[in-house]
Amino acid sequence: MDDFLNHSLSVMLIAACVYSLVGVLFFRIWSHQRSAKLPIERHKLKRVAAQTLQEQVNDKIVDVIGLIFLAALIVIMPFAIKGVAEMFASGKFNYFLIIMILLGLAYVARKLWVKSNHLIKLKLGRDAELAVASELIELQSHGYQVFHDIQADGFNIDHLVVGPNGIFAIETKGRHKRIKDDTNYKVKFENNHLAFPSWFESKPLEQAQKQANWVNKWLQEATGFNTQVFPVLCFPGWFVELKQRPLFPIVSHKQIVKTILSMRQVNLNQEQQRAICYQVVQRSLHESKAI
Repeated sequence: MDDFLNHSLSVMLIAACVYSLVGVLFFRIWSHQRSAKLPIERHKLKRVAAQTLQEQVNDKIVDVIGLIFLAALIVIMPFAIKGVAEMFASGKFNYFLIIMILLGLAYVARKLWVKSNHLIKLKLGRDAELAVASELIELQSHGYQVFHDIQADGFNIDHLVVGPNGIFAIETKGRHKRIKDDTNYKVKFENNHLAFPSWFESKPLEQAQKQANWVNKWLQEATGFNTQVFPVLCFPGWFVELKQRPLFPIVSHKQIVKTILSMRQVNLNQEQQRAICYQVVQRSLHESKAI
């Protein structure tokens, strides 16, 4: 009877340690979902090439990793149960090992919390860029060329559009909608900064302009044309209200196609467009160096 009790306590202890880490992950996801939500609904976006296969690949990767960990658990678990049961039976606790285990669990829990925060932000950024890319497909029927994720010097250009009326470097910013703001999901441009319901930003404005300047310099050197690249800042899923005239367009993803089609600052002939697109394609083939 004592052996059964000791083995039961061993299983419960090991399971508690493992599931405590799972609990950290689920608590982080639950707390985030209580306070914020995605700005766009991904299932309403246009599907992209190989999306079904990509989803299946992701699922299979999770399955394979899960089976590897399950195999490791099957091998380790009997020895762990036996060791913990013997410790309970002897009544002598190895406090050094207990402290090491607790410290290890605390370290993993902290890393799991940080990595889950990073994963939430990455998912937001990915969905935001997919929303913009989905809208930009329409420009192709108007004779525009659309490129994505152009690698630059330590950063990337989210979207680059080349057409008869110019070159457009689009910076996409995903921002969660905070539940406490209710339905007031509006970003205002006023006093040279972006006013969200619960916070202010100005860095995206500087970033969009800086990246457009980089593209402009690169294409001038690569093509020899005196090109002009127009920055566009996009916040998918947000209603953008302009309280003052910005230096460049600040739009929602639903406004981006109409905005680009309406801009008439320059004219690019077919030869210029082909030369520019050639350079962009070559850049797209380079190994990623973005951070």
